[in-house]
Amino acid sequence: MLASYESDYAASWGRKVRNEIQAHPDELRVRISDDSSAANHWDTTEGGGMNSMGVAGAITGKPAHVLIIDDPVKNREQAESPTYREKTWEWWQGTARERLNPLPWAPFGVVIVMATRWHLDDLSGRLLARKVDQTEEAQYILPWYEYRLPALALENDPLGRQPGEALWPEKYSREALLSIKADISPYDWESEYQQSPILKAGSLFRREYFQPIEVLA
Repeated sequence: MLASYESDYAASWGRKVRNEIQAHPDELRVRISDDSSAANHWDTTEGGGMNSMGVAGAITGKPAHVLIIDDPVKNREQAESPTYREKTWEWWQGTARERLNPLPWAPFGVVIVMATRWHLDDLSGRLLARKVDQTEEAQYILPWYEYRLPALALENDPLGRQPGEALWPEKYSREALLSIKADISPYDWESEYQQSPILKAGSLFRREYFQPIEVLA
């Protein structure tokens, strides 16, 4: 199952996956069923399938072993809307989470959230915040793993890049990224490019303004 900020965008991914299977059925050892092959809902002859819909779309009665949430927020306007953020959270808690079915190797099912970190209080932010809840129920919360890939690498980069190294230099060189950084606000840079959203009230100070110093005992 795949969900995104709107149904048409989600269906475009369903179409791509379906087309790949149809183009390579022998290599993948699976075929698309003739009875169900729409871009937003298709089944395989082996009993699998894929449903694609927009966040807050109707998914009742559609179980999922794997749920991919790809960009639940479309743009800055949605990200800044408390109403939209709450609506997305309610969709996760009351609808999407309940669709997960266990697998032998994944007792909680599998959830992958891929998103631009537009806001501290976006879906990713809320999911990660629950990991550190000091409640009795915290031990049962899904074990989230965070992989943050900033446009310009920081210390201890998960890909082993050196600090300041570009993520995709073939498309966005370090120089191009630094030019973008100089033209936009720290608030936009940290969220859209560095995947590290900050409070608007806190955007007066940039991270690079502060340097670590050695403390003498």
